[in-house]
Amino acid sequence: MTTLTNLETVAWEWHWHPDPGVIEGLVALTVLYCLALGPARTYLAPGAVFSRWRAAGFHLGTLLVFWAVASPLDELSERYLFSAHMFQHVILVFPVPVLWLLGTPPWVVKPFLDMDWSAPVLRFFSQPIVALLAFNLVFYVWHIPGLYEWALRDSKIHFLEHATFMGAAMLQWWPLIPPLEVRPRLHYGFQLLYLLAGAILQFPLFFLLAFMNKSFYPTYVSAPRIVQLNPMMDQQLGAIIMKLAAMAVMFISVTVVFGRWYYAETPRAQR
Repeated sequence: MTTLTNLETVAWEWHWHPDPGVIEGLVALTVLYCLALGPARTYLAPGAVFSRWRAAGFHLGTLLVFWAVASPLDELSERYLFSAHMFQHVILVFPVPVLWLLGTPPWVVKPFLDMDWSAPVLRFFSQPIVALLAFNLVFYVWHIPGLYEWALRDSKIHFLEHATFMGAAMLQWWPLIPPLEVRPRLHYGFQLLYLLAGAILQFPLFFLLAFMNKSFYPTYVSAPRIVQLNPMMDQQLGAIIMKLAAMAVMFISVTVVFGRWYYAETPRAQR
């Protein structure tokens, strides 16, 4: 068994290791975004106003992606701790999609609604039931042990995993915070039901990871124990992180929806 001294040495060897392809992609995304807010706005939406705070939120989401996949957290999640991997996924599927959607100008989305090939696709996947099921299908499939281990061994598959996570998460949030109204917005009551359904759909995975008393992922079973958690405890901690994050996001979202609903029903808002 690895001694505590050796484990501390391993810990201090963690380093930032940004993947060049990921960095190039994030830089390209940032450049395109700045062009959309700058020169392209003159042609796509002359005179349109967009909040600087929302633009800053988009850039914050991009920085969170960089931190999640290029910092020591990435190596920790790939080689040592399932719980670190769950924390990484929490970052990619909760704050990042919300910040990106809030920071996306409407005139960036509108051209896709004018194209024959993209408009039906966008309208189909923005349906609440479709968006909710698509995200949970992606989330469950990537936690199948064989696919999960494949992603840990192959950087390209790992990139695909993270990309599909974020893409599906943006679909899930679209019915609640669309950059552009593709279809009539959900009534506030249905928004609350939508959030509740999302929480319920994730519960079976949480139950399997936390209560089955079985370690599903060999990588973390054989990993050096850099903290005093056995593989089962690490898996349970990962499940708890996932569930607590989902509950916190749901609580915040429900509070916001209730607040907006209350304000919409006041006489002043109606006038």
